[in-house]
Amino acid sequence: MARFSIGTAIGEAFGLVRRRPLSVFVWGLLLMAPVMAGMGLMLPMMGDLFSSMPAHGGNPDHWGPEFHARMMQFQGANALMQLGQLALTVVVYTAIMRAVVRPRERSFFSLRLGMDELAVLVVGIAVMVGLYAGMIVLGLLGVGIGFGVWGLGAPANGLIIAAMVVVFVLAILLALARVSLIAPASVLTRSFAFVEGWRMGRGRTGALFGMSVLIVLIILAVELVLMAIGFGVFAVAANTGMDWSFHRGPMDGNPFAGAEPFLRAHWPWLALAAVAFSGVYGMLITLSVAPYASACRQLAAAAAPTADDAH
Repeated sequence: MARFSIGTAIGEAFGLVRRRPLSVFVWGLLLMAPVMAGMGLMLPMMGDLFSSMPAHGGNPDHWGPEFHARMMQFQGANALMQLGQLALTVVVYTAIMRAVVRPRERSFFSLRLGMDELAVLVVGIAVMVGLYAGMIVLGLLGVGIGFGVWGLGAPANGLIIAAMVVVFVLAILLALARVSLIAPASVLTRSFAFVEGWRMGRGRTGALFGMSVLIVLIILAVELVLMAIGFGVFAVAANTGMDWSFHRGPMDGNPFAGAEPFLRAHWPWLALAAVAFSGVYGMLITLSVAPYASACRQLAAAAAPTADDAH
């Protein structure tokens, strides 16, 4: 049975970050843009909501059509922001996979809008639907087991329930590892590769799960180092003599009243932080996605017939 190298997969992720730092930055920026734009849009709207609540007595039964109209506007804007974030996530994730499985193709930071993105979107929706369905089934099963063992008394019932939760969480994680190659296989084959990706994961669930755990540990280590650097930079910035205090509004009014003057006073620093965070976020996303694409490419190459096989 063909195998893939976890070390090679993770090494290719770091290699992609090293070879294409500008692409990594653009990927992170694209994912951060809706968040930053959303904050600029949502904070004033939230402030208006808070300000209008006392005018209606603080009682939901007394909130008039004006407040409900603002609430609907806020929810609509939030939904649009979430949809934009989802669309850009699909585009960026597909670009990372494409950069690994088809590295010779040249495009604008590997970004496109086409069948690859549609396939990844469909695969992602299918996985999420399956995940939620599985969680519902496990939840119902857990409730049944919980009622069944509750009469055993403490500490037996608590230990059984805790063990059941651990088993259920492990089952979900193993299921996600089992289907983790379907999306990169779709990019590799330029199709909806549910069958191909499922076959690639057959017999390799443990290895994929182990790689997932290693990726999480690596990302946590990187985040700890970056947090230490960030705290150091913040400590230096705090001692520059500038006023970094955020003056909140009254709690019975707009609690975000101080946001606008704060942003206006410190926008250069905040813009620099946004640029730095975009690069960091792009690197973390690349380290999260690229190893699975590499594993898919390795397995596809190992399964491909060679010249000797043809004879």
